[in-house]
Amino acid sequence: MAENKPDYISISDIKTYAANLKSFYLELVLFFIGALKKYWYILLTGIVLGGGLAYYKFKNVKPYFEGKASLTFSGFNKKMFGEMADKLRGLSSSRSYKTLSEKLNIQETDAKKIIDIEALNIAGSPLSDDITESKQSFYIQVKLRDRQIADTLLVCVENYFNNNPQVKNQMVNNLSKMKERLNFINEQMQKLDSLKNTYQFYMAHQNANSGSIINTFNPVDLFTASEKLLATKTDIEWGILNYKTVRILDPFILNDFPVSPTLSGLLIKYACLGLLISVMLSLLFFTFKKI
Repeated sequence: MAENKPDYISISDIKTYAANLKSFYLELVLFFIGALKKYWYILLTGIVLGGGLAYYKFKNVKPYFEGKASLTFSGFNKKMFGEMADKLRGLSSSRSYKTLSEKLNIQETDAKKIIDIEALNIAGSPLSDDITESKQSFYIQVKLRDRQIADTLLVCVENYFNNNPQVKNQMVNNLSKMKERLNFINEQMQKLDSLKNTYQFYMAHQNANSGSIINTFNPVDLFTASEKLLATKTDIEWGILNYKTVRILDPFILNDFPVSPTLSGLLIKYACLGLLISVMLSLLFFTFKKI
């Protein structure tokens, strides 16, 4: 007959488990210390190389101006504009200044002053990842070597978005519809002007000696309708002259003084990185020596 084992954990079992766990961690710490002692020169080399890289970065990273502008748009998904901005960013990061200058229609010397350019949504995330249908404005964030090119650059970015073939086709269609509506309003205004002239002619030639003038027509509605059409016509004409799918909402606001990385910050960052890599190498070499 099989012996029934208790289904509970005794105090001695817990003590044994704790002792084994303590022994495991102690061996792990001793292994770690042994690796660091044996390959201390690798650790030192990693820290020195990290410090050297930090100094190189400090000497070669030029100060830059950072700013953000907002743009509004209509008719398209913002993701498309984010992907267009990503292409500009790729050209800037790869130093393809000739192509970048052609895309933005700027001088190549000005293109070389663009360190980074990025499109962000209202939440600060990459615009190219935004698949929502909301028509909220978006941001263009830049890092520039020369703050004097900011205003010109923003206008060129706006034109770059509006010159997209899909955008231009929609702009042509929308402008055509606006012109058709403008023609209709002009026709209606001509009819109203004709009615006003007829009414004024009629009132001017009434027989003043008849004793009374019978007039059941109220001219106020006529002139009110004419004024509303004139206001609508003015809005449409302005819209045709200034129509853009993407439009600047707020210009770049750049810092007064250039941003420059500090040597101490770079030393801490790259020395820690060098130390981490050297520790991993030391553990790896020590493990292979043990096998």
